[in-house]
Amino acid sequence: MNRKGSGSSEKRIAVCTVALLLISALLMVAGCGESGGPEGAVQKYLKAMQNMNWEDFKASIKPGQELTAEEEELARQEFEQVKVSCEGLKFKTEYDKGDNKKAVVALTDGKITYTAEILGEKKTETLEIKKMADEERPAFNVVKVKDVWYVDKPLG
Repeated sequence: MNRKGSGSSEKRIAVCTVALLLISALLMVAGCGESGGPEGAVQKYLKAMQNMNWEDFKASIKPGQELTAEEEELARQEFEQVKVSCEGLKFKTEYDKGDNKKAVVALTDGKITYTAEILGEKKTETLEIKKMADEERPAFNVVKVKDVWYVDKPLG
């Protein structure tokens, strides 16, 4: 048996394995690993809210909405008034029976904390999802457009 050939083959396998792991890690960092479905669309939406990133927030919502500059500015200001913090969220997706490009993603567990200044006073509300009745839990309509899932809600 030729050990030289066997060692070379093992090195190639190791190098390929490391390369595949690096590519997978890069895809996850870029968001490709978690955003392939309806739950990923909701995760992007909530992450944009949590980071208070208006551009990412707009990108998470169904495209094709026409707003005037004034309407978009008003929507941005409203967006920036509420701080959101999410912790330990779990999701349940229910696809539309008649259209597989539509679904509803409901939160089933975790916490969402909203903080806003109202009449000069800071107000905070925390939703403990698991303690809520099923029909009261936050749910998001999502839609698939050109192989990408988005939250289906008006921007303005």
